[in-house]
Amino acid sequence: MRKPSQAAELTRANMTKAFWDLYMVKPIEKITIREITDHAGYNRATFYLYYRDVYDLFEQIEDDILDQVRTLVQDRLLAGDTLDFNHHMGMILELAQRFDGYLPRLMNGDPSFGDRFKEIIAPLLDRFILPECGLSEAEQGVLREFYLSGLLGAITQWMSSERRMPINRLIELLVAAAIPRESAARA
Repeated sequence: MRKPSQAAELTRANMTKAFWDLYMVKPIEKITIREITDHAGYNRATFYLYYRDVYDLFEQIEDDILDQVRTLVQDRLLAGDTLDFNHHMGMILELAQRFDGYLPRLMNGDPSFGDRFKEIIAPLLDRFILPECGLSEAEQGVLREFYLSGLLGAITQWMSSERRMPINRLIELLVAAAIPRESAARA
């Protein structure tokens, strides 16, 4: 597959920004292709070179964000034999900061995005945290959902806050809440 030209990447970036500017103030079903192209400074034909419709643009944005999370989890976080929760949580939060402004809107605007995000990070819990707890499979499923929903809720709340606590403090809070004391002593 050919790498997109710089012009194509710039066009996509401008369309994405135009979409986000609109999506931050109105629901997706109220956003038109004309609004996006007018805001980005392109015509409708240019839009259709890259996207089928507004929903396709939205899905591509979500997929790009989730691909970056997936790469982080699979290539970096699952590569080791142990989980350095402080370090790994910092990496996840730094990635979340890269999408500052978008992530809370995605979490609140599209329930499937949160489910897909949880699916990507669940292997971290399955490998490093849940087996340590000595629980049945059903109990692990409940605890997995508790951890994942809590983590996503905490990240969304943190990113939505006008006066954010420092990232290191957020990591301390999440680590203290997520890892039982005896597991934390071993980590």
